[in-house]
Amino acid sequence: MKRTVLVLVLLAVAAASLAADTSDFYPLYVDVIKVYSHADGYRVVYRRGSMEVADVYLPIALFKTTEQDGERQPARATLVRGDGPTLPYMTVFYKEGEFDHLRLYVQKDFRDPSWAVLSPADGEGKFTEEALDVVIKF
Repeated sequence: MKRTVLVLVLLAVAAASLAADTSDFYPLYVDVIKVYSHADGYRVVYRRGSMEVADVYLPIALFKTTEQDGERQPARATLVRGDGPTLPYMTVFYKEGEFDHLRLYVQKDFRDPSWAVLSPADGEGKFTEEALDVVIKF
């Protein structure tokens, strides 16, 4: 009896995995060290590999919906505020090997050490989408 139940459970799991939809997106988890707020966007300092640190400038335009050919296009970036020991981090989604969109998960309390303010002079001219596509590729 136990053997029959076990076989049925294994068959159900196998059937469910075969029926599952496959996604066109490849998500990449990025461990964020610090997020700098700026009038033009966010500078995100993250770990790249085991010891290397890198940064990316996310323009505020990525976080806004746009209109193209009379149709509303979703934002390419989402800022998710929360509370927990795993924050901050970022999930970058690739589609067919190219950057598609991202989600930046941050602490909701701006007094948290993971938040900082970037001076206007330090961020001037760095928040462009062209820079994003080059930097975010791993």
